[in-house]
Amino acid sequence: MSNKLEEVSILQSEKVLKDVEELRTLVASATRKRIQDILSQELRKLEIEVTQLQEAAVLKHSEQKPKPASSSIYTVNIRNYSWDQSDKFMKLYITLKNVQSLQKDAVTTTFGKRSVQVLVQELDGKNYQLNITNLAKNIKPDASYHKVKTDMLVLFLCKSEQQKWAGVTAEDVRASEARKPKVNSDDPNAGMMDLMKQMYDDGDDKMKQMLNKTWYESQQKTMKGGSDLENLDL
Repeated sequence: MSNKLEEVSILQSEKVLKDVEELRTLVASATRKRIQDILSQELRKLEIEVTQLQEAAVLKHSEQKPKPASSSIYTVNIRNYSWDQSDKFMKLYITLKNVQSLQKDAVTTTFGKRSVQVLVQELDGKNYQLNITNLAKNIKPDASYHKVKTDMLVLFLCKSEQQKWAGVTAEDVRASEARKPKVNSDDPNAGMMDLMKQMYDDGDDKMKQMLNKTWYESQQKTMKGGSDLENLDL
């Protein structure tokens, strides 16, 4: 039904246009002013009608044009990644299913001396981003790059100095340092005691039972003489 109405509208518009053209010819050929005025008035009416028909056709076409389905794309912050390193590069491995199916410009990376930003656009209806602003050490932005592999994005951070990193970020390094047992230089036995405490805190139930037993036996031997560490039998 809508197609037939559109055809009628087109035919009507074409008919009026032909009338306008003929009237313009008559106006140009008329020699008497009164006749010219009458014809000019009719010409203006037809020109207005043509304009209205054209506007109506445009409006009808826009209403019939299918509207794109609304879709909301939200952004996921990447928090999990694995890492490895060589003397030259710190490598970050980000798992992203089907990332290899994207266009090349859908994956962008920006590197700074102590930062890296990643943006993956419209992957299965989502955007993904990674933003690290406190790398453990300086990198060379111009020599850093990324590679897209099957279900994985790999970042190659080129180190400014060829040395091992204790972690990816400054926080990772501080956490690693905090986990190390503290050694008291004034007490030669303190380092071993701290190590045993660390083993107890990090160990499973079996390890804790073994350490408790060892400590109990050590205390029993201490009563008979000797230092704690001399009596430990690990």
